[in-house]
Amino acid sequence: MKDLTNVDIRPGITILSVLKHLNYKPYYALAEFVDNSIDSCIKKEVDLKAIEGHSYNLKVDIEFDNNNRRIIIKDNAGGIHSDDYQRAFRTAELPPDPTQLSEFGMGMKSAACWFSNKWQVKTTALGEELERTVNFDISTIVEDKIQELEISSRPVTATSHYTVLTLYDVEEKMPVKRGLGKVKHHLASIYRDFFRRGVLELYINGEKLEYKEPKILNGPYYETPEGDNIVWKQQVDFDFGRDRDGQSLRATGFVAIMETMSVKDSGFALFRRGRVIEGSADKDEGFRPAAISGSLGSHRYKRLFGELHLEGFKVSHTKDGFQWDDNMDAFLGVLKEELESPESLPILKQADKLRVRETSKNYEKVSKTVVDNTTDKIKTGISQDVGNLTEKSTQALVKSITLEKTEESYHKQFCLNLSDIDYVVHIELSYDETIDELIQVGDHLIPEEIPLHKNIGIRLSLTHPFMVEFAGDDRKVIEPLLRIIVALGLSEIIVKKTGAPITELRNNMNELLLGSLSKI
Repeated sequence: MKDLTNVDIRPGITILSVLKHLNYKPYYALAEFVDNSIDSCIKKEVDLKAIEGHSYNLKVDIEFDNNNRRIIIKDNAGGIHSDDYQRAFRTAELPPDPTQLSEFGMGMKSAACWFSNKWQVKTTALGEELERTVNFDISTIVEDKIQELEISSRPVTATSHYTVLTLYDVEEKMPVKRGLGKVKHHLASIYRDFFRRGVLELYINGEKLEYKEPKILNGPYYETPEGDNIVWKQQVDFDFGRDRDGQSLRATGFVAIMETMSVKDSGFALFRRGRVIEGSADKDEGFRPAAISGSLGSHRYKRLFGELHLEGFKVSHTKDGFQWDDNMDAFLGVLKEELESPESLPILKQADKLRVRETSKNYEKVSKTVVDNTTDKIKTGISQDVGNLTEKSTQALVKSITLEKTEESYHKQFCLNLSDIDYVVHIELSYDETIDELIQVGDHLIPEEIPLHKNIGIRLSLTHPFMVEFAGDDRKVIEPLLRIIVALGLSEIIVKKTGAPITELRNNMNELLLGSLSKI
């Protein structure tokens, strides 16, 4: 074990001051620390299991301390050994073995400097009896042109092994609220393969991250709906040439169809060395080349997903993208040939042509969300919106038709006063397959009628062919449609009540949609 008192952080200390300007996203910056932990664990796996037993798992805990503006990253990996200590803190000095996740000699330094000007690393390596701590203050280092930093140490047992990295004074780059949720979502997606293999347990503020696998479609081919069920998952394994350095290029993994359409979960995750590089999560990051995923908004675009492990490719030093050079077209071309070959499931055709009527459970869930949200948003402001229109005339309301009652629906009500007459407006989404009409407006029969009130019912059918084709159970499609239908229904009631020309139906709709119905 070397006797260390100082760490040389050369060359180019001024580069440390510009690392904060890297084009990182918080989850990719945090992933650099996780990568280092995994790299250390893999390289020291035999020694770690010899000490901890074969049940040993790598644990990485990321804590966001908003009150003190700190981010703390802890692991129980192999620590930074004295032989590797000097190199670990010099910028852009390659590790002796760059074949795992630590390959550029930049990750910890660039990510830490991106988050903060002040950070500390405390570590002890397995087999060594000292814990070493080094503190970085980038502003002081650059201003004073400091070439070496002092190391403080304290004795520990030889079986200790950990690293604790603390980022201080983190302000605008601290993930909070929705940003924190996005960090969790992305990191769970990036390290899903390590979770599955039992290599890594990753925690954020004490919460263990898990990756939720999309459900794969298990059903018949669209051309033979009475045929046997098929699990729509196709394995792929192919070579597609060599790069400029003569390195063989290869892809393995699978392409599948989701049971339920979801733009958030569709698209491909591209892996390298077990870690997602592109397509880590959500609709903004998925890898969806048109040649494979189809056009934006298509059924194939919303249903097709997969995981592809690429070998032979280089990545950016921030590990958020592949360096494709001229190989992307070749990759996509061979992938498409594989999926359209006679040996493959007709997975692209199935994703294009399949039309699935969603289950009552899915419809019930989305109906509740959409109706609750629409009703809650408009029930206060809609009275004023409708009142402005009904003041034009006071003729009697024409009697409406009566809607058939159905149990397979979700509805919510609110009160509305039209020219001193109290109404109860019922907004309903139905998933009853016996309902033939897309839109229905009329008296709504419910078990508990409210005395001295008239009923107005506005119903949209989710099982109508139009909705099955274009909406499914996607609330982001259903909710705006429902709001338009509400405007149509109320406009129809107002026109009948006031005796206005039929053209007022459209004019009333336009005016209503300028009010509370347009509020998010």
